[in-house]
Amino acid sequence: MNDYVQLALTLWDAARAAMIGLNPVPAIVISLLIGMGQAGRGGYIFKAIVAVVPAVVITSLWPVIYNDAPIWPDPSQLEVQIQIAVLIVVSYVIIRLVGLIRHTLSLSARQAKKA
Repeated sequence: MNDYVQLALTLWDAARAAMIGLNPVPAIVISLLIGMGQAGRGGYIFKAIVAVVPAVVITSLWPVIYNDAPIWPDPSQLEVQIQIAVLIVVSYVIIRLVGLIRHTLSLSARQAKKA
């Protein structure tokens, strides 16, 4: 039983460290841009992954602005894996919501033209 408790504590610490170090702002901005520019419906998970890649690159290269070395994430670390998963979920939700809002607004514009 002690191993299970140790595993749970390790996962808890990793999740907590991932949330403390998470910077979702680039992912949110890129997801909003992708959501506003998307041509059709569907493929939201692919679009979310596409939004996370430049967000991670921007976050990694941010210290270069202050003449420091870039901080590249180590994909073998549990904290980084949790951060990437959270960023994908956030991007998916934002792209989906923006697409839903665009679709709703286009329907209301069509209704206004018919009336």
